[in-house]
Amino acid sequence: MAPRIRIPAHVFGYSLAIAPAVAYAMYWKRNHKSDQELEEILKENYSTKIQGNRDKKEEMVKFFAAMKDPTANPGQEKKMQEVLYGGKGDIKRHYAVDEKLYGTQEGVERRKMAEEEQQQQQKMKKQYNVAKSSNKTKQKKKKQQDDGLEEQNKEAKDSKENSNSSSSSSSSSSSSSSSSSSSSTGATTIAAVAAGTVGMLALAAVL
Repeated sequence: MAPRIRIPAHVFGYSLAIAPAVAYAMYWKRNHKSDQELEEILKENYSTKIQGNRDKKEEMVKFFAAMKDPTANPGQEKKMQEVLYGGKGDIKRHYAVDEKLYGTQEGVERRKMAEEEQQQQQKMKKQYNVAKSSNKTKQKKKKQQDDGLEEQNKEAKDSKENSNSSSSSSSSSSSSSSSSSSSSTGATTIAAVAAGTVGMLALAAVL
């Protein structure tokens, strides 16, 4: 009888763990494309992008080489200086120049007239601002006065209402006192008449 084949447990576990990796390696080896085939596929599908990236790479190499050696590319160095100076590498005119009037007496006179007109406009603008501020101040004062008058009228109205209420209360108290005095007078009169009647009856009985 042939002896049994015994496989240790750890060998069996390692074999199971390595089996997927071995299978993937065999699959990759059979279906893997060579570098030449991949290059041909990339050239066929992405030839324009590859060429553009190569051109950009060459431009970047030239750019950094010119930065290391400023004398190699004077135009690039000039642009870099303008960038460093905030685009103010050259003096630029911000207004048109009439060559016919530049440096002549008529040009000087026109310049003086323009300066005077500009000063006049600035003066008018300043006066307008002053007038505007003064109008605002007047309106503010008028508003304050109106508010003060309104408060005074309100206080006068309140005081008048208070005086009317006090007078009405005093009149009601005087009327109540007069009614009480009249009632007491009437009672006194009735008592006097009753006493006179009793006296007359008593006198008649005696006679």
